[in-house]
Amino acid sequence: MPPIILTCPTEEVILERFRRALADLWAFDRLLIERRLNQKTVAHRLAVYLERQFPGFHTDCEYSRNSRVQEATYDFPYMSRPRQKTLRRSLLGQGMSEQDADAATHAATATYPDIIVHYRDHNDLNLLVVETRLLGDARGWGGELDARDKLRRYSLRTDQGQFRYVVGLYVELGVTESGEDHCLVHQFRNGEDIGQVRWTPGDGGH
Repeated sequence: MPPIILTCPTEEVILERFRRALADLWAFDRLLIERRLNQKTVAHRLAVYLERQFPGFHTDCEYSRNSRVQEATYDFPYMSRPRQKTLRRSLLGQGMSEQDADAATHAATATYPDIIVHYRDHNDLNLLVVETRLLGDARGWGGELDARDKLRRYSLRTDQGQFRYVVGLYVELGVTESGEDHCLVHQFRNGEDIGQVRWTPGDGGH
């Protein structure tokens, strides 16, 4: 493998490049959003535009392996079924209800991100992790709560953070009944939701 000469862009640069990719999504694929095509379809198109903004890096959807983790029972960061059962038993033993234990186990295991921008096999070049949802999607586990929990864990940059992405973004897209474009973005930094940012879909791009 040739030596890595890429450098990690600043948070501001990553956000600006994301803004351009998001504008391209609205410009060329608004129909997918308006007609509420599958969320994964929309995420894929956003990933196409992100790839153009980050030459030299890899843009992947639902990436399922962290090759830098040596423990054979883990993927990225999928937890093996025996460990899932052990975790659930432990949570129940701590007095958690079955419903809450199931939700917590799901949150700790089913965490493949919608989109990541990174350099494969190098955890020090993890730039951007994105979770996308369409307006009106489920709000509980498997929906918004699950997405936000992923972003907290993927963006955590302390010693407890396994992946340490520079920027995490929760993106909710839709077209309202009145025909208005809905674009809601929350940014995550170091495991925290640092606030909501609204971008006008027509701004920038190309």
